[in-house]
Order: sequence, then C-alpha cells, then structure tokens
Amino acid sequence: MRLANWYYLLFIPLIIYLFFRRKKKSALKFSSVKLLKNRGFRNTIKHKIGKYIILTSLIFLIFALARPQLTKGNIPVFEQGIDIAIALDVSGSMQSVDFTPNRLEVARKTIQDFVDQRPNDRISLIAFAGTAYTRVPLTLDHNVVRESLRDISFESVNEDGTAIGMAISVGVNRLKKSNSSSKIIILVTDGSNNAGSITPETASDLAIDYGIKIYPIGVGSDITRIPYEVFGRTAYQQVDGDLNEELLNNIADKTNGKYYRAKDPGALSKVFEDINKLEKTEFEKDDFKQYTELAFIFILIGLALLAIGIFLDRYYFIHIP
Repeated sequence: MRLANWYYLLFIPLIIYLFFRRKKKSALKFSSVKLLKNRGFRNTIKHKIGKYIILTSLIFLIFALARPQLTKGNIPVFEQGIDIAIALDVSGSMQSVDFTPNRLEVARKTIQDFVDQRPNDRISLIAFAGTAYTRVPLTLDHNVVRESLRDISFESVNEDGTAIGMAISVGVNRLKKSNSSSKIIILVTDGSNNAGSITPETASDLAIDYGIKIYPIGVGSDITRIPYEVFGRTAYQQVDGDLNEELLNNIADKTNGKYYRAKDPGALSKVFEDINKLEKTEFEKDDFKQYTELAFIFILIGLALLAIGIFLDRYYFIHIP
C-alpha cells in the first residue's frame, strides 16, 4: 500500500495533541462533587468512549485525505520508434566554409531538425575527432540531446584527427544492449580514418554481430576553404577534400545500411529526410502502474465512527438526575 498524499498524516499528531489538551467546561455547575457521586455519576473510562471514538474517526478521515492505494498491477506502455546513435565529426576540417557558416554548424542544425521529427526514438549522441566519446546515452529525453548539440564544438574532443572506427565502436557500445529490433548508427563525417585504435572494418564487424545498420554521410564539396588565424586576422586556405567514399560505402554495404553524399546543406537535409522514412519498430517504453483507491473505505469507516462517537458522547453516557 502507498499513500499518494502522505503529508496529510502530519495533521494526526496535532489533532491528538489538541484532543487531550482541550478541557471542556461543565454544562451544569454543582456546589459539591459529592452530589454527583451520590447520584451514581462516575468519571470513568466508560464515559469517555464516545470522545475516543470521535478521535479515531478523525484519524480515519485524515487517512482518507492521504489517499491510501493498493498496487493493482503494471501495464507495459509501448511506443513506435527505433534506436539511433548519431556520431558527429568535430575535427578541424569541419570548420570548412563550403557550408555557411561551416560544416559543423550546418550538420548540428540538420541533426537538430531530425531529432525534432523523431519524438518516439531513443537517441544517443557521439562526438568524435582523434578519438570518440558519448555525449548523450540512448534516451527519449530529446531536450538533453538538443542541449548537448548546442554545446558541441571543435573543442569537444581534445585530439584532432578522424577516428571513424572509434566512432562506430562507441555507437555499437551504446546500442548493443538495446532490445529494439531496429538499431542504426548515423555517421556524419568529412574525412577518412586517420586516428584511433580501432579500424572501421573491425568496428563494422562488431556492428554486424549486434544487428546494427550504419548510415554514413559524407559531407562537404571536393574543394573547400578552411579558416585559420594570422596575426589576429582570419585567413583561408584552399584544400582538397579528404573524404574516403570507398570506405564509407563499404561500411554501409557490410552492415546493410546506405551511404549518402551531401555536397551542400540542402543535400544534407534531404539525406536526413530519407533516413527519417526508416521503418519504425515497437519497443517497451515504461510500465504504467495501476492503483486501487482505498480512500472511500476509510471515509465510510470514519463517518460511521463519527456518528457512533457523537451518539455515545451526547446521549448514551450522559444522565442528568
């Protein structure tokens, strides 16, 4: 049994205190108590039963206010959705300005829009550069994901580079214990694997073992400009793209996913729109507990005792000679 409004019980000590502190003035005055004794009027426990029954009735009514409940059972609540780990590249090359203002900002905004369209999906967020780490574990609380996306930056990972294998392995670790029949990793990157202790091939094999599909997204144009500081001023260096499309294609093929190329912000949005059409699967969100309310029982008992107590106190034990 539980009490939904347990704080009402705090009134019980107060009522008991007031009950025993209260001194009732006599309705009739006698010059001597001997007269009462001679008439057979005794101040015994018997004559106080009515008052104690009234006190008990008040306690029962307070328990009714506290809403006593019995657990009737648990009802599982199901939702439609999939489990998604989003791995976002935050390496230095994501500063490229072929996307305005840069690749990372556009990717962040596009992922934000994607998350808003997936209210029933459990989403995990991973940041990677020279290594990878989980920023948000699988969750249905998308406000946490949005806040983490807003805070993500090029300083989120201390080591520069592009550890694609590490990003996939962290995603696999997030999803491997999932009970969803549909688990995917969305890998957003603009480079090739050049860092990390786990190769993309090894990480992809792990994904296959756990039934995880990988959707790599290669972002950026073939030639771009990267900003850098010179004597306090921003300059730009033109560089060729370092995207390893062959690697990303192989990762997608091995895991039954799909590789996408997004050379501009519009293409990136269309990629996420396509992923948004993925088949949904049902999963258990939580247990809904059913309770049986017992308050009415306490009310009936309390009112019955109150009526009995008043009757005994007012009419049964009082005899006026």
